Amino acid sequence: MKSLRVMLLLVAAGGWLAGCSQPRPKPIAGCNYKVLPLTVGPKWHQPWRGPDAAAATVLDQAETPEVAELGRALQARRLRNAGLRRAAITGVPRDQFLALSGGGQHGAFGAGFFYGMQAAARAKHDTLPDWDIVTGVSTGSLQSTLLFLANQPVPSDRGYGWVDGPMSGKDGATGLVVTPGESNVGDLVLAYSIAQEADLMRTRRGGAIAGALLKGSTASFAPLRDRLLQIMTVGTLRAVGQEWVVNKRQLFVGVSNLDDGAGYGIDMTELAARTLSTRAAGDLARIQGCYVDALLASASVPPGVPPVTLQTDRSTNLYMDGGARFGMFLEPVLAARRAAGEDRPADVTLMVNTSMAAGPWNGDGTPTQRWSVVSAALRAVNLMETQVYVFSAAAVADLGIARGGLNMAVLGNGGIPGGEPPETHRFDGKSCSQWQAIDARAKPLQFYPRYMACTADYGRSRGVIAQWNHRMPAQP
Repeated sequence: MKSLRVMLLLVAAGGWLAGCSQPRPKPIAGCNYKVLPLTVGPKWHQPWRGPDAAAATVLDQAETPEVAELGRALQARRLRNAGLRRAAITGVPRDQFLALSGGGQHGAFGAGFFYGMQAAARAKHDTLPDWDIVTGVSTGSLQSTLLFLANQPVPSDRGYGWVDGPMSGKDGATGLVVTPGESNVGDLVLAYSIAQEADLMRTRRGGAIAGALLKGSTASFAPLRDRLLQIMTVGTLRAVGQEWVVNKRQLFVGVSNLDDGAGYGIDMTELAARTLSTRAAGDLARIQGCYVDALLASASVPPGVPPVTLQTDRSTNLYMDGGARFGMFLEPVLAARRAAGEDRPADVTLMVNTSMAAGPWNGDGTPTQRWSVVSAALRAVNLMETQVYVFSAAAVADLGIARGGLNMAVLGNGGIPGGEPPETHRFDGKSCSQWQAIDARAKPLQFYPRYMACTADYGRSRGVIAQWNHRMPAQP
């Protein structure tokens, strides 16, 4: 929300903006991402495409080559599953899908939840699901790779110089402490462990407003990019690519195209698989950079951080947070199932890394007595964003309900009788709301270190007992 305040203040600055426009950043050449168009309206909807809009044709996703190929990959995966022991037990191979939402720093909740789930599974000599298709948006895109590899060994080339913050145990915290390299899911938790906001985001010189006017954004994700390059190593990418080549599992991250206004899912498995066909250091470094840039594009919200230029197999455009179009997605999966001509049982896991509640305008719930253009605009944006997430979650949940099974977790205790609210959860001697107030003294833009650790621990406490907000057990 702070980035939105800055945006509105910039609009109020009016004429200053005309002289401070920014050049389009250059993309990494040769990425040529394979993308899947994501529709968010009925198939007959005609998006504006300039003077020739009347001639534009929008096809049902089930009719596109990308969706047809996705359907073929699902069929190949099903054939493989048919020979596995679990398929012999259940009788019919079940598709497994995972959708990860946006939510900024609250992605710590989802990371902690899956860490708790994995601990419980290991105690029973079991594993997390090997999801056939994983999708992520914004912070969900940052989670997606390590959850896609949840049951795989940690790559040997992953370094840990970036590990810091409360969950590393370095500052004496006694709550959730994770050992680097214990698992991919454990490393995901550590990715949300920071000592200060500067571990992820660097504020522009001169302050937020001046930085946004002169540089086009209040901050940069340069520290986050450095961290991701140490996590998304060549070994990590090869593990992702191997899952596509051998098992036909797929991973997509959602982005919004600022130029054409559409949403797209970037095929990260196809990109990662390119590392399997080269040993040239330059090629591997380029693919690694392409992979990290796609993740950053999915999580970048101007004017907080700048958009990212990506070269896809269609065009070269500016991209930003997929949450501008959808909070989470599985729509192309449903279309692919139709394209495959089959309707097998499916289990959907939906992680909502936010509460999806706008809450009262005033914190105490009393009617607002005074307002301004800025405060009213902020409230309107908050309501619209919340509704986008609600609609997106409903679309994903409906797929699980209609096809056989749904496990849905939300940052909140709704639907959990007697469930603990996240703000009252205690970590290292204080509640999450108390840690948030302490972190606020440093005046961070977006990331509150101790609050994030508390939120992760709250997620762990729920994941270890599989405490879902909404659950429909898998049907045969």
